[in-house]
Amino acid sequence: MQQTGDFLQTGTKNKTVAAFQRLNRSRTYREKGRCFAMEGSRLILDALRSGVKLRALLLTAHAAEQLGAQLSQAAPGVHTLYLSDALAREISDTEHPQGVFAVAEMRPEQEMTVQHGSFSMLLHQVQDPANLGAVLRTAEALGTEGLYLYQCCDLYNPKAVRSSMGALFRVPVMRLKNTDDFFAACGRAGVRTCAAVVDRDAKKLGSFSFQSDFGGGACVLIGNEGNGLPREISDACDCKMTIPMSLDSNSLNAAMAAGLFLWEMARTQHGESDSRQV
Repeated sequence: MQQTGDFLQTGTKNKTVAAFQRLNRSRTYREKGRCFAMEGSRLILDALRSGVKLRALLLTAHAAEQLGAQLSQAAPGVHTLYLSDALAREISDTEHPQGVFAVAEMRPEQEMTVQHGSFSMLLHQVQDPANLGAVLRTAEALGTEGLYLYQCCDLYNPKAVRSSMGALFRVPVMRLKNTDDFFAACGRAGVRTCAAVVDRDAKKLGSFSFQSDFGGGACVLIGNEGNGLPREISDACDCKMTIPMSLDSNSLNAAMAAGLFLWEMARTQHGESDSRQV
């Protein structure tokens, strides 16, 4: 990793720095260039181990001293710029920047086919990127054949990237253009669609086994943070499920609800005494 000049100061015009800032702010710019911004040594090194390709690294003097050799080994030949601490604070999307930034290439768009016996989750119009990232992280920890997104926030929003803790680079994800085709594919594969709703008359989570009751597979649908699933979507599902809650509570955070369903899918698929200890 070779230095390409003096440390860049605030106010300096540089194409790579400007691109990093635009990638942090604009979904349109990210999608047009098929690139995204990353920040933090753990996340960037995790991305490199997962096969993500970098287009540029941006480091402060301290970060270069502490991590330069490791980054050089993980990303040989990557264009590297060196930033002043002031410029690092200016471009950072976090309160306490580590001084390690990267411009990275998005993963190729994935195509997943609904398979008989598969267990997956569909996020419907989830708009909080922190929630999206948290679901990705939980999905990787507990296991799922796929995560489907319909009209959700940007997968590569900086908050989603950070809160996924690297799961973004490994969990199978597919963005859906419409739900009708997806429901039809689930029907053909014998995979039951299950709407997560706030309805005390719905099937209660924990009162059944995903493995025995949904042996052909299942896909759980989680709705928007404020409004949940639209009625036409929940009515189109094969069944409705709810998380038992106290009488004083009427909802859960979308990421928390998704985590409980993912846990229950993992637990009942593999058995409570499974050696995997899910």
